Amino acid sequence: MPCAKILVVDDAEGFLEFCHLALKDKYDVLLARNGVECEELIRKENPDLVLLDIYLPRGNGLSLTEKFKADKDLCHIPIILITGMVLDTDLPPGFWKMGTPADGFLTKPIDLGTLLREVEKALAKAHGIDLSQPKTGGYL
Repeated sequence: MPCAKILVVDDAEGFLEFCHLALKDKYDVLLARNGVECEELIRKENPDLVLLDIYLPRGNGLSLTEKFKADKDLCHIPIILITGMVLDTDLPPGFWKMGTPADGFLTKPIDLGTLLREVEKALAKAHGIDLSQPKTGGYL
């Protein structure tokens, strides 16, 4: 049975470890710590999903998302943006979601259930699987 490949991109080692531990039993997990590593891995590995932090060294998650979604070879890959920068009271609710071609958005801290549920939903949507139907095994 094929295993979905998930690229997690974040400069916080603790978050990378959390995602790796949470996903490794069900998915092939790739880790990148900056925008350059992200770009190298997405092109080399063609992951099924990218969990991408907005603020990164050597890159910016918003810019990378726009770049990947404009690339005919990468635009099919779902990208879920992640940020911990939601506590700024000067920003309107949903600010980070506006105008981005990302397929989803999560805010840190992320609990295990939410992470697993959003990953499953993004992969299902990308592969045309209706999660409301009984599961018969397969990709996810």
